[in-house]
Amino acid sequence: MKNLRFLNSILLLFLLFISTACVKECLDIPKLDEYTQNVKEWVVDNTIGNQTISDENGISQTLIVSSIDSVSHDDITEDDCGNIYGCFDFSIQYKTSLSPLHFMIDIHTSSSLEDDFYLKLLITNTNQASEEHKSTTYNFYTKKSVENNATINYIEQMDVSNRTYHDVLEFIFNDTFSGNDVKTLYYAKRYGIIKFIKANGNTFELESNKNSAKKLSL
Repeated sequence: MKNLRFLNSILLLFLLFISTACVKECLDIPKLDEYTQNVKEWVVDNTIGNQTISDENGISQTLIVSSIDSVSHDDITEDDCGNIYGCFDFSIQYKTSLSPLHFMIDIHTSSSLEDDFYLKLLITNTNQASEEHKSTTYNFYTKKSVENNATINYIEQMDVSNRTYHDVLEFIFNDTFSGNDVKTLYYAKRYGIIKFIKANGNTFELESNKNSAKKLSL
């Protein structure tokens, strides 16, 4: 009888532990809304299309928007407090008219402040015998790079081709595949890619056009 009572006590303690471990913390909806709104501001404005980029030697090419898409879901996560929260995904892809480069930017928000608010950059060099890919991710909550393969810096204000851009992310990769591989890239809030530097030092910058940074910021 004593052994049975002891086993029942152990079982009850075990069930209590399991039930406690399974309880999720209530979602901080106001904080999630704040971060969601802030991260969405990094989406490229829909008035931005193909643009001209040029290097210090005057060689120009077109930065082509090959794909752009966004999607929202309202009921991805539900906690034990009855709160439901969704997610948002934005993706834009670029190719260049001369350089064998392909860029993809993914922006994501969801219900985890620590893990689900990020901007991911993927660069593909299509001039290799086999395509070379590299990517890195900026976490908006920690304000750091998720991986160890790059340094990501936030720049409050930056001038490119006589235009001033506010809120810029600077991606500096630790390693490159060749001299023509991208070493550093700059992504501006609402504008997308505004500048990149190859490993050989050749720098391409977005040329001034009708969609000036000043006009779009109004």
